[in-house]
Amino acid sequence: MIERLHRRSFLLLGTAAGLSAGAGRPQSLISLVGYNDMAEMLRALSAAFMKRHPGIRVTADLPGTRFGPAALADGRASLAPMGARFTPEQRAAFFAATGSEPAGFRVAHASLSSKALSGPNALFVNRSNSLKEIDLALAARLFTTPSPHRWSEVGLTGALAQQAIVLTGLSPATPLALEFREAAFPSRDFASGFVGFGQSRDVIAFIGREPAALGFAALNRGNDEVRALAIRRGPTSPAVFPDTDTLRAGSYALDRHLWIYARQSRDRRLEPLARAYLAFVLSREGQAIIGSGSLGYLPLGERERRAELARLSR
Repeated sequence: MIERLHRRSFLLLGTAAGLSAGAGRPQSLISLVGYNDMAEMLRALSAAFMKRHPGIRVTADLPGTRFGPAALADGRASLAPMGARFTPEQRAAFFAATGSEPAGFRVAHASLSSKALSGPNALFVNRSNSLKEIDLALAARLFTTPSPHRWSEVGLTGALAQQAIVLTGLSPATPLALEFREAAFPSRDFASGFVGFGQSRDVIAFIGREPAALGFAALNRGNDEVRALAIRRGPTSPAVFPDTDTLRAGSYALDRHLWIYARQSRDRRLEPLARAYLAFVLSREGQAIIGSGSLGYLPLGERERRAELARLSR
């Protein structure tokens, strides 16, 4: 039933967009404004979409994720492709401008490749640290309760055990920090003493110099001086390391996604052109296009894909 959504969207598209059969020029426009690192996949997706619908033109202006929300709010964009979810401030500004909430849809998993800008979050330790895995609830307690915390709290023995854990990561207002917080401790704030940086590479460099550091950063910015930890969702859960299979299965706790946001009316209806484009992106054909890109962004797992299509069909 869900697979019929994008077929139904395409059948209705001609009427909704006012297209006429055999027209020799585009009569309707879909404008994309947002994330620069989605340029490759959006070019391929848009080319395939326009081949199906020669009466529709898709344009893309992709200076970066932070440009998408305002363009979507003021009507310059039909859709906003983004490398992260709307921040609370962006969501509030969007609501103030439009009187409605933006509708966001996951379209891909973050990449494991160093060529991509967006990778999953990961918890890192210095290469000299023997820790291999950590419970997410324990990590949340370390990052949110007052210091000092000792490495003995995570089960280490030996010389490092009584040293204070130096907690670090992306600065709290950055998209990666907001997503880490949402995954690990959504109702709490970072504790004082947390050392924040503006970029993942700066976090990695710091951990590489500091044997007692524990921090979060994008997995694909790791190097030989640090080691990413496997994550347990709970004390009795298996420890999961991020790879292609665990990301697509949804079993890695600190995964991140690429998103496409759309405007919706106050009764939560999407514009027909935007809905049709999203239905194509979430179709099996669209997801195969995403998976064929050179930057390593991963298509959604089947369960995720069907969940996003179900949300689109409401």
